[in-house]
Amino acid sequence: MLRSFARAPAVALAVCVALAGCGGSDVAPVSGTLTYKGKPVTNAFVNFVPADGGRPSIGETDPDGKFTLVYDPKVNGAKIGKHRVFVEHNPTADAGKPGAVPGATPQLSPDLKEFFSKYGGDKSTVEVTIDGSESDLKLAWD
Repeated sequence: MLRSFARAPAVALAVCVALAGCGGSDVAPVSGTLTYKGKPVTNAFVNFVPADGGRPSIGETDPDGKFTLVYDPKVNGAKIGKHRVFVEHNPTADAGKPGAVPGATPQLSPDLKEFFSKYGGDKSTVEVTIDGSESDLKLAWD
């Protein structure tokens, strides 16, 4: 009987560590809309990289530019704190559109070429702080 009581703290600690690893209280739900020059950006990946390290979050925009960040396969959201935000074009999202040539990279409008060039990868200097209240985050750039 005493042996099972001795194991209880170890089991409780393991459960707490497992829950913290899957998100825990340091991850907040984040969804929003990505626009450029007043128009929704579609077929884009929105990347949030924590400034203090840790797991990044990513979301994919829909036809209205709306996205929901995913922290891991079981948890939506992003780590609370400051993030560098950048975007990437998702060319595979265009593959199913009428007139798309299989295997060919779709042509982007001049505005979208400019957008992905300006805010893609290491070029982006955009920073966003996640504080836990981002249910409708507006990323309205330029």
